[in-house]
Amino acid sequence: MSLGINVHYEILGRRGSSWTIITVIDDRKSATEKAKKLWSSKRYNGVRVIKETYNKHDHDFSSVEIYSRGSGAKKSKYDQTGQVTPCLTPDDLYSPDGRRSIWELLANTLKDWRITPTELLHSLDHYYKLFNMDTKLQNAVQRTAVAFDSEQGSIQNRMRKIYRVIDASVEIMKSTQKSVPSLATGRLKPVIERLEKKSNKRFLLISSIVEYLRPAITLSDKFGRVAVFLTHSRPDWVIEILDQLISEFMQHSSVLDSLLGEKDDRGAFMIEIAHLQSGHLSDLNAGNWAFKFSDEALRLNGFLADNMLPLTAHILFDRLKAEILSPEPVCDGGLISQLKILNEMQAIVQKLHNDIHALDAINEDLAARAGRLINSQSISDLIHSIHNPLEQIHALLDLERVTIGMSNKRIVANFILPILSRPEHEPIFIGLDNQPIQRMNELVELQTKVMSTDLTEMHRRKIGEKLDSFCRTILDNTQILKKLHQLDVSLQEKAIKILGMLADQYFTAGDCRDRAELQVRLYMKQQGFTDGLISGMKRKKAERALLDFRDLLARAGIHQVEPEDEAPSEPGRAVNSTDCLEEDPTGASSETNEAFSEDASSASANEDANTDALKSK
Repeated sequence: MSLGINVHYEILGRRGSSWTIITVIDDRKSATEKAKKLWSSKRYNGVRVIKETYNKHDHDFSSVEIYSRGSGAKKSKYDQTGQVTPCLTPDDLYSPDGRRSIWELLANTLKDWRITPTELLHSLDHYYKLFNMDTKLQNAVQRTAVAFDSEQGSIQNRMRKIYRVIDASVEIMKSTQKSVPSLATGRLKPVIERLEKKSNKRFLLISSIVEYLRPAITLSDKFGRVAVFLTHSRPDWVIEILDQLISEFMQHSSVLDSLLGEKDDRGAFMIEIAHLQSGHLSDLNAGNWAFKFSDEALRLNGFLADNMLPLTAHILFDRLKAEILSPEPVCDGGLISQLKILNEMQAIVQKLHNDIHALDAINEDLAARAGRLINSQSISDLIHSIHNPLEQIHALLDLERVTIGMSNKRIVANFILPILSRPEHEPIFIGLDNQPIQRMNELVELQTKVMSTDLTEMHRRKIGEKLDSFCRTILDNTQILKKLHQLDVSLQEKAIKILGMLADQYFTAGDCRDRAELQVRLYMKQQGFTDGLISGMKRKKAERALLDFRDLLARAGIHQVEPEDEAPSEPGRAVNSTDCLEEDPTGASSETNEAFSEDASSASANEDANTDALKSK
């Protein structure tokens, strides 16, 4: 490995819908073998190994996936191929794939005429209109012929086959014209009863509804005429037909706009679509949503909640994805505001969906949309007006918190280390522009914020180490630990002062905190340290003093004293066994070990014993 390049391998496991880092390994082979064992254990529904590389010369991070199992192996039930499916029989033409292909081929024409593929397939008037429209039908047939398997002969032969299918479908419409019952009265039940025993009842009922819709002027009117037929008492085959028609109306964007109410707030609109698609629109009503929904929308929501309209749910899912990927801003705010809305969308979809593959599809779209917002220019604009480097990093970490997608988070993180590494920023990071001790506290705050991010382990470690190096420089410049040790006070008071600084977050994790903690541990190991804490106190006060000290230890992150701790040799870094301590630092006191046991009952008993011993003296 060349100098200046750091590499490690992160093993991630997936349970449910989220990925978590299981472990980090430096060796590629070991990481891959570990991942294979984890996948074989069947404890995870996905396992990945990510190679993380850091170039310290240009402060650049890069990630490459080198092993993956489980993720993306299955498609969401909402996935569509997006391709035209050749139809070889009239049944193929009337199938879901056939109707989807008609929409793919003739979407603009269907939008102009305000009809659906089902209406086109069940109305001779619509067919003849298309047939007489220049070359629209011919172009659709030709595009379909191209999609045939290459072994199906020439394009001309394939086109002839498709025309034969269309002609057969036209003949079916002609032959059934007289059998189609009338819905002129708008009552569906008598028509269903009349058709119940017929073998082609589906075709006849759809044809009847299509004829009933023909006088309607707007798509919303058509939708309303069909939606009103929805009741829980309908036979399953009728509900399937109504679902088919409603789903195709939803392919026309104006229908959903009208149903939910057109609004300028696209973020709110996407939230409404997500709730309607999963049958939770009423939850927004109950939660004092800013917009009110029509009875028609809430009624449709009820059928979606009961999983009675799977095709409609499918189309609404596609509409949500299209809204997420739309080039229009999701709100009028800036970068952070738009990313917050995308985060809210992600949280809402995760709450409403239990299909992890559907979640993957939405998350990919959200990450793609975030990726259009997150770029070098937008990030530079964000921090351009911020002159203090600490505040710049805080702004970038705030941006990371609302950024979706690891690749986008990496772009944000790649701006942080260069800020930390610029020579002109070093005086600010080590507090030469302010109180250096106060800067230590600010560095801890920043480091804590970094460690709470979703950045890669290597990003967090490198940034955390850099912040610790600044804190260490302040520690060396101020000699604060040495000055505290030289105070003319007891070891107990010195320990309490350092513990107070640890508890108040003045030492960054790493070498800085290690120095401070080691100095405290050396004080606490001295013979009679615990007695000195309660010297001259009565029982109750002594008990309180011991409990307070134990609480201070916990707040400082120190829970017990390890007898094998050793002091560093460099003076001033911590207490030195030869010239700093009054007693032998290697002799750990039994009183100390007993008094600060993690077992609360044992600690209480030991404190009583120490207090009684003090009294007897």
